[in-house]
Amino acid sequence: MAYEIQTIAVVGAGERGRLIAAAALLAGCRTILEDISETRLEEAAASFSRLGEGACSRLVTVSTVEEAARGADLIIEAVAEEMEMKIELFTIFDKFAKPHAILASSSPALSIADMASVTFCAERCIGMRFAGAAEGRNVLELVCTPETSEETVAACREVARRMSKQAVVLSEAAVASEAGRNPRTRRGLPQGRSSLESR
Repeated sequence: MAYEIQTIAVVGAGERGRLIAAAALLAGCRTILEDISETRLEEAAASFSRLGEGACSRLVTVSTVEEAARGADLIIEAVAEEMEMKIELFTIFDKFAKPHAILASSSPALSIADMASVTFCAERCIGMRFAGAAEGRNVLELVCTPETSEETVAACREVARRMSKQAVVLSEAAVASEAGRNPRTRRGLPQGRSSLESR
């Protein structure tokens, strides 16, 4: 039986984060949108008015990753394509998320396995690539590492269905091979000033 996703947290209120949050709201999920910029949160909330009052009533905005992680069944990061930042986020997710929460990255290219490796729950880590979302394509690519569990995939498939998207399950190793990169190439861990501060 798949883990039921009722609340989705989206970390990062840029263009990608807004598209994901809008899809979550329309799917009927309580949606927590996080960003360190109050201006981006306000702009995002205003953009959701077109979704209708019902959808907007399910939106909660917060300014810390910890607060977003605590309340969600599924956490999706949608920040800039910097591995150090994403690794830092997954470390925070692992520390503050619910015991059964799924940790996801929307990165179109970076290694999900690298992000999962800094957690104690690699089986609940997955890539969720909203392929062509900006062009209105209804495809959600679920990118799995060797550790990603069947339960995690099943839960994310159900999220895709509720978002009216076609779920396509991919192996990260196969995706990396096609792209000509090593899926296990580690990038440096963040040092000194937190990379999250410069989002």
